Amino acid sequence: MRTEIGIGLIVSGTSLVLLLLFAGWRRLPARVALGLVGVLGATIGAGVLLLQDDPRAADWTVTLAGLAALTPMHVRFVLGAPGRPA
Repeated sequence: MRTEIGIGLIVSGTSLVLLLLFAGWRRLPARVALGLVGVLGATIGAGVLLLQDDPRAADWTVTLAGLAALTPMHVRFVLGAPGRPA
């Protein structure tokens, strides 16, 4: 259990994702914005896993891959497409 590192990853990942969504969502190209959101979602998931007592390899695989794939889809559904509106 690595509490300090886990909390640091959760707080920094959340802060950066909020900064990206509010400041750069319409300014960045779509691939860059969605890629960054995916990486930051996986970062938050890694922080959560570091707070657990004994996460297994399957937990790491499913969490990181799932959040990296699902976070961009969720954000796109909620905020709309990134990049400049057509």
